[in-house]
Amino acid sequence: MSHQIQEVWPAGMPRLSVPYSPAIRAGDWLFVSGQSASDLVTGLAPEAIVPEAFPYYQNAMGKQAAVLYGRVGAIVEAAGARPEQVVRVNQWYVADMASPGYRMQDLTVNNKRYVQEKNRYFKKLSPPSTGIGVRGTLVAGAKVEADFTARLDGDIPEKVSAPGLPKPAAGFAEGVRMGKWVFLSGDLASDWKGNWGAGIYDGGELVGLAPEARTGGLFWGDEPCARQTDYILDRLSRVAEEAGTSLALAVKAYVYLADPADYSAFEDTWAKWFPDPAQAPARILVPSVEIGARGCRVEIGLDLLMPEAAHLKRPVVGGWAPKSKEPAAVRADDLVFFSGLMATDPGVGLAAEASPPPGLPHFGIPGKLQMRYILLKARRIADAAGVDLKQVVKATLYFTDLSLYAGAMEAWGETFADGHKPAVTAVEINRELWVPGCGIMADLTLYDPQEA
Repeated sequence: MSHQIQEVWPAGMPRLSVPYSPAIRAGDWLFVSGQSASDLVTGLAPEAIVPEAFPYYQNAMGKQAAVLYGRVGAIVEAAGARPEQVVRVNQWYVADMASPGYRMQDLTVNNKRYVQEKNRYFKKLSPPSTGIGVRGTLVAGAKVEADFTARLDGDIPEKVSAPGLPKPAAGFAEGVRMGKWVFLSGDLASDWKGNWGAGIYDGGELVGLAPEARTGGLFWGDEPCARQTDYILDRLSRVAEEAGTSLALAVKAYVYLADPADYSAFEDTWAKWFPDPAQAPARILVPSVEIGARGCRVEIGLDLLMPEAAHLKRPVVGGWAPKSKEPAAVRADDLVFFSGLMATDPGVGLAAEASPPPGLPHFGIPGKLQMRYILLKARRIADAAGVDLKQVVKATLYFTDLSLYAGAMEAWGETFADGHKPAVTAVEINRELWVPGCGIMADLTLYDPQEA
């Protein structure tokens, strides 16, 4: 197995002390860690910094994106891959959440020049992607972090687009089909027009919502997130059908909610589309982020299999029984997708083992205790799937406070002391996770080709 999972290190790239790699090549997959405009030694690279003496002559986002994609190009090339083989990009934009006046639903990101640099790199095909506003990343002054997934099996991704669906830009493709896989971009409940100039504003405000996804807030039980979730899943189902598959073959869902209070409304609607949690996709459900269109409260992206590969989808039973409407993990071809993990104990909330005793608050490192418990839970799920936890190839870690990061990496390094160091992305969301006291949520992907 070890020879099929390899770290990717471009020549001359500094080797950090953190226990993860720039990228992992696992069979036909390439997983690239979160990349920013850092020089990996001091912070932001000098070429990414706007001179203080001339603050308006250059654009910081554009300069940082150019450095970011320069490094991504080096990593992809070192892996023997090409830009057109990238099938998913996740962008984490640093929103103005630290401002005292920040309000949920504010739009504080300007990603125009990032997108320009991205399009210079992806000349042939812009991959499926998500773009989410977060509170911070690990690099001081960084405006964006992005990670990447590529398929290197020789096929060329084929655009997938459903006729008649509103699109954010001409030529935009909602997803790609590549062999037995389909990858769909994160979707919003927007028609990319909104109600500007319409003379009818929801609640007296301008919104970017599609008319079918709007609610007036005129009656009890009027839940905007439920309406938006249904609209998005309907759109995604139409794109999946255009690709020749269906939501029944979704294996991983990437879901982001602006407001944690929308959880119940979202889950009720999700259950209508996926009534059997055992057959639903594995899911990461992240709260407290900024969504990129005014009035939009939820974003959803999907990875799916084609019908000829339906036998390669199998839920993992055992190890952990989620309280939410999702399986603990889903085996899909040569990958095992985990649902999001926190340091929780059923019926208790934050596990006692994951925090210092209340009377001895300084007798333990919170980040280390929580990550150690998360990895213990992950090991149980991996055992139920018949796979070694050390076969993790990609992790996205969401923190409520990045001060937990150093301790978390101590526990992470203990688990992955031998063998390869997985690709990792770490970002900070704006407020709490789903369970009080929990400060870390982990999204893990394992490589296991036994079912291929």
